[in-house]
Amino acid sequence: MALATLVGSEAAEALLRACPVEPAVYRRDGSELDERITLPFMGAYIDHGLTDPAFTAAVKDGKAVHPGRFSRDGRMRPGKLRELFESGHTVNLRYLQTRVPYVAELCREIEAETGYTLFVSGFVTPPGAQGLRHHWDQFLAVVTQLHGRKRWPIWRPEVEFPVDEYLSSPTTWTAEMQERWNSTEPYAVFDLNPGDTLVIPRGWVHSPHCLPDDPDPSLHLTFALRERVPLDLAEALVHTALERPEFRAGIAPSRLTPETLPATLTDVLAQTVRHLATTDPADVADAIRAALFSEPAGQGHRPGHGR
Repeated sequence: MALATLVGSEAAEALLRACPVEPAVYRRDGSELDERITLPFMGAYIDHGLTDPAFTAAVKDGKAVHPGRFSRDGRMRPGKLRELFESGHTVNLRYLQTRVPYVAELCREIEAETGYTLFVSGFVTPPGAQGLRHHWDQFLAVVTQLHGRKRWPIWRPEVEFPVDEYLSSPTTWTAEMQERWNSTEPYAVFDLNPGDTLVIPRGWVHSPHCLPDDPDPSLHLTFALRERVPLDLAEALVHTALERPEFRAGIAPSRLTPETLPATLTDVLAQTVRHLATTDPADVADAIRAALFSEPAGQGHRPGHGR
């Protein structure tokens, strides 16, 4: 089981049965992930520019540098990312499943097991440093610590079940929230060591950082899993109407004006309800499942910057 590579067999079975509601740490002793993705391996990507500038970030104390500091004309500038790392910046290498074959294979297996799409980000943080500060994610974060140690203070959610299009951290964050997090004890604090995996449900606020007295840099991968929500299945059910000609017929511009649109929506709503009322879920389940599983990895995500 691919999920077991990240969290161990028992936790993987639990994650397949139910979506997690609280953060928790698991051990993945003997995982192939720890053998394949090492600090020297990730260092080679940093030193040799084996990344896409569009999916690379350097962040220090909550602030990301302009990509021009490490790239030019869509190409990485040799040595610049390493310089930023040496000056205390967390290096974030996003969409690793598009560049590292082993990670790509692991993601495909996880997608097959879960029906979720996902992307993977790698984070290399210098000793005693911090990338982003307080924020929450719009995905189920599975954080796999691979080298060094990192502390994860976590606060209860500010919003309920955020998604990319609604209640996302970048669009919802306020200075009042930040002040409250700065002055409030976290709900929990997790110190991750190599072999630990932290599962963070959507919306839980976190502000990870390396400890001042740790001599080693930290390396972790975040597997960002997009949980399926009822709206996903509702959209897929409505999409089955595509086979019916009446749903493909044109709507005249005169029915889309501010004055006529409410009546037009009423007609379409009634038409949709009739379609769904006559749709047997058993008849469309295979087609919907095939459509969900055929989505490319990372669909629907706007990956954030380094943590």
